[in-house]
Amino acid sequence: MRTSLIAIYSIFLGLAVLVLWAMILSGDALPEGRTELAFHLTSELIMALAAIASGVLLLRGAAIAPVACAAAHAMVVYSTLNAAGYYAERGDTAVGLMMTALAILSSLIALSQVRRR
Repeated sequence: MRTSLIAIYSIFLGLAVLVLWAMILSGDALPEGRTELAFHLTSELIMALAAIASGVLLLRGAAIAPVACAAAHAMVVYSTLNAAGYYAERGDTAVGLMMTALAILSSLIALSQVRRR
């Protein structure tokens, strides 16, 4: 995969996660209890910021960029697989499949970055 495409996708993905959580938090019903939500939000924020940072590092050609990108997308794999299970349990097959597809894409990206190293 082309480095610039992966970089732009990583930045977009991180921003999309931040926007999604802003939309969820602005709604009336929160999906989790306060403590669970605090930990969940923290992990999602770390993942989103790591994806954004790795994209910027890739665009700048930083030596650490492949490692940062692989780590960020490994976080995305965990998050999207977890989300796929959550949505499948709720009967939302379309979103569950979308999350599974994102997990596969992020797996491929992470592996491509490990190979660059």
